[in-house]
Amino acid sequence: MPVSDGTPKPPDSHSRHGKPSARYPYLNIDGRLNFYHDRYEKPDGEKKQFSPLTLWQKGKALKWQFKAPPDPRPLYGLPGLVTYPDADCWIVEGEKAAIALETLLPNHPVLTWQGGSNATAKADYVPLEERHCIVFRDNDPAGMKACKTLIDQLRAAHAASIRVLDISKLERSTGEPLQPGDDAADLVAAGWDAERFAEFLKRDGVLIDADAFTNEADQDGKPAGDPQAIEAIERFTLFDKGLFVNEQHKDGSSHIRWICSPIKPLAMVRTEYGREWGLLVWLLDPDGKEKKIILGMRQFNGDALAASGELLDAGLRIGTGNARKLVIEYLQTSTPDKRAKTTNKTGWHGVDDEMVFVLPEKTIGESPEEWLYSSQLPDSNPYRQKGTLKQWREHVAAPCAGNSRLVFSVCTAFASPLLHLLGLESGGFQLTGNSSTGKSTALSVASSVCGGWDYLQRWRSTDNGLESLAQSRSDSLLILDEVKQLDGKIAAEAAYMLANGSGKVRSNANGTSRNVAAWRLLFLSSGELSLSQHVTDSGKRVNAGMEIRLCDLPADASVGMGLFENIHGHESPAKFAETLAANAGKYYGTAFIAFIQYVLENRQAIPAMLKDCEKVFNEEVLTGNASGQARRVAGRFALVAAAGELASAWNVTGWQPGESIKAAITCFKAWLAGYGGEGNKEERDMLAQVRRFLEANFDRFVLYDRAEDSHAPKTLNRCGYRKAANDGLAEFLVLPEMFKSEICKGFGYRDVAKLLVSKGYMVSGKGRELGHKVNLPHEGWIRVFHILPSIWGDE
Repeated sequence: MPVSDGTPKPPDSHSRHGKPSARYPYLNIDGRLNFYHDRYEKPDGEKKQFSPLTLWQKGKALKWQFKAPPDPRPLYGLPGLVTYPDADCWIVEGEKAAIALETLLPNHPVLTWQGGSNATAKADYVPLEERHCIVFRDNDPAGMKACKTLIDQLRAAHAASIRVLDISKLERSTGEPLQPGDDAADLVAAGWDAERFAEFLKRDGVLIDADAFTNEADQDGKPAGDPQAIEAIERFTLFDKGLFVNEQHKDGSSHIRWICSPIKPLAMVRTEYGREWGLLVWLLDPDGKEKKIILGMRQFNGDALAASGELLDAGLRIGTGNARKLVIEYLQTSTPDKRAKTTNKTGWHGVDDEMVFVLPEKTIGESPEEWLYSSQLPDSNPYRQKGTLKQWREHVAAPCAGNSRLVFSVCTAFASPLLHLLGLESGGFQLTGNSSTGKSTALSVASSVCGGWDYLQRWRSTDNGLESLAQSRSDSLLILDEVKQLDGKIAAEAAYMLANGSGKVRSNANGTSRNVAAWRLLFLSSGELSLSQHVTDSGKRVNAGMEIRLCDLPADASVGMGLFENIHGHESPAKFAETLAANAGKYYGTAFIAFIQYVLENRQAIPAMLKDCEKVFNEEVLTGNASGQARRVAGRFALVAAAGELASAWNVTGWQPGESIKAAITCFKAWLAGYGGEGNKEERDMLAQVRRFLEANFDRFVLYDRAEDSHAPKTLNRCGYRKAANDGLAEFLVLPEMFKSEICKGFGYRDVAKLLVSKGYMVSGKGRELGHKVNLPHEGWIRVFHILPSIWGDE
């Protein structure tokens, strides 16, 4: 086939296509010409054309004709086999790609065949016998087909080895994928050079053995390394640089277009009751930070602006034009196999061996199905960690030792996760005292157990806000600073709500009830005034239930250093507080994670441990006459003590055994003194109210002995009658309506009457009657409440 010297000159142009944009000479292995292959670039939108130009003999005449040579056709680049006899032979599709690859691979033979992907089997591969061959295919289905055919041809030619370049690892530029149809020429156009290509070839796995390549193709219909993508969902493809859409054109060609930064649906999510379905989405923000967000399926309703808005807020970059709609289409049509459960509150979920502890960015424990935290709070992860547990022990926990209020505050953070395991109710503690006593320091060290400075919150909040906040601290410690920020009446309602563990019942737009917010937690508060005083100042009466739910604990430890009892060698309490607060800002969050892990490992033994601790605690602080109220509060203090002892036994705190119990006992005794003793507070309040009324309204009782005296002063707004007793004190005959509406205001009158009778302060009626009948002047026999002088005896 080589063209001999003296042959006619080939034509310069094609009768239909015109002059070629490139003419590629196919040379024999010794450098002589075999034929030409012309390339014709066309105006935009028109397909490029090719035409082989070969020399034919007709009779005695030689004539150039635009037609393919006879099979098997010589390869392009054969002289390189002689020039580089020991180098790997690279084979590409097309002369333009071959010339480009020669710039990327100097000192290597680069070959191709004439006729494109459909003519792969028509070439002569015998010159490649016993040569090591590498195939660099085009990035399209036709290139894939040609590659498989080429491998078969090289095997038939007895090539020494055959490998395929994994083009899935190639990219035009960093993070930018190859476009459909890209080849070596497109790499050069994108700025690749020999040095960069050489570095690329050093990477592991960029060359795939032909057997592995074809075996994988046979198994799943898709060869190794194809497509060049992380994940593909129908016409969308995810690359390192982002999500691309594969757009098909009318002429049959395709183009990959970037529509947004990296994003990927991970799982379908729903609540444990099968409601509120959504999509767990992974994305990469402009800072390169990986994020996972939950998009509710409701957000895709209508124009899906709610969904795209949340994605933009999370840092997703979306292209122009119809890119937003394409992103929504990509997500809305995805159907991940993985499932996960969502919850809007932190803490314990699941039962038995499948119990896990859910936090905003992690779940502790193992469950067949993943649990995810979903919250509408602006910053839904206050449970951050900084430093190590060892550093927290040394710089935060250790200085707390010997300080009852500090130790107790830290222990409340460990106690809250135990509520659910032990079936105990929510409740709170408030450190009460003047400013600069150290209350904020106590809250800071308590916060450091679970998170950083932003773990501590303020009382000032709407009902909705406080409910959401409580859910974000469920089974954890809720810390609220300065109760005076709320009106006293609202503060009382808020304390009740937090302790009761549920929010208000509200309606949806259609009139049906929303799900009521629920939680379990202990909360730690601070204030210059006790809750009872704050509520009283607002004009609202304080009942015992309020003081049981939020226990006022005097912040002053009564040793002349405010809240502190041991400042561990610091020059002053202020300096100690400053150092401790600074350390709490450097090391935080690790203790809580460690404690939860230990709880999961030892949860079967915890109830017995609490029972033992509670017994020791109650024997130390209560007598046999203690009221149910005092025992109820003692149980909460004992829980805090037990939690601290557990944390110490597991080496979370580093404290000596007994440190937590000692602190809890000290704090409980301080609370009990402020509460008025271990008796029933409501009973004390009832008796106090009766006495106050009798003292303040003595003149509203008509003197019984002068009731018929017309000259006696007239009694206004009469409450009843009074009689002088032998000891000079008075006994009171109270009219029924005055007893019920004024003396017992705020209490059940029957409860007050029963208490007075049980104490011997009131004459009992007959049978079930609480009052008894007396003959009153001018009124006859009337049932009255007869209060005796003994009511003053136990004051």
